[in-house]
Amino acid sequence: MRLPLRTILGAGALILAGGYLLFSFLGPNGISMVLEKRRQVRELQGQNADLRREIEERKERIKSFSDNPAERERHVREDLRLLKKDETTFVLQDQKK
Repeated sequence: MRLPLRTILGAGALILAGGYLLFSFLGPNGISMVLEKRRQVRELQGQNADLRREIEERKERIKSFSDNPAERERHVREDLRLLKKDETTFVLQDQKK
């Protein structure tokens, strides 16, 4: 019993198409790559959210400096380690173990 050529070619085409789909889904650029890219996107979105929060905090700090001259002076004096007259500052060092 011989199968017609058309049936053999059709079955071969289906097998090739199935193999291609299987390779597409399970291969290096398949589902695992899509999942990895989604994980990377979530990670980068988290980093962006953290950076946005940091930007907002810095904006608030800049606003507080412009609104409050005493705060601005205190910050500059801390950064430059300047003292007012009759002011004492203690610098403590961490003990090495």
